[in-house]
Amino acid sequence: MRITIPQHHISIEVSAEWTVDDEAERPTEIFGLYLRSVEHGLYFNVRAQRAEHHPLTAGGLLRLLREQKWASPPFDEWGDTAGLLTIVGGTFEMAGDGHGEVVLEVFATNGQRAANVAGPGERAIIAAAVPAVQRLVRTLSFA
Repeated sequence: MRITIPQHHISIEVSAEWTVDDEAERPTEIFGLYLRSVEHGLYFNVRAQRAEHHPLTAGGLLRLLREQKWASPPFDEWGDTAGLLTIVGGTFEMAGDGHGEVVLEVFATNGQRAANVAGPGERAIIAAAVPAVQRLVRTLSFA
């Protein structure tokens, strides 16, 4: 099922791996859409992203990723392409102690607009969810 977030000018294909979070059934102007991983129980926020002064390229998104204000730099950066999409992601410590929750941040662009998919969770569960999030992000399209 394809869900459009008109306020964010993006749409995403939600497979059986994902459900729209019951707490946030409709996309909102500020926060976009919340999806919950059926397998892992984690929620991820999908929304438009301002790239500010970064070019909408793999290098620009990587710099944007590295500038996120979490407790650590990303410790598992990765990149991908899917059709016209350029995608980068990484996981960050949230508390800075190396043992607490982490957050997975993913940025995608078509060269004209950018989107962000992010969600927190326990380190091992986030690591296990990365492939599902990568599949999800590859379905993004911009209106």
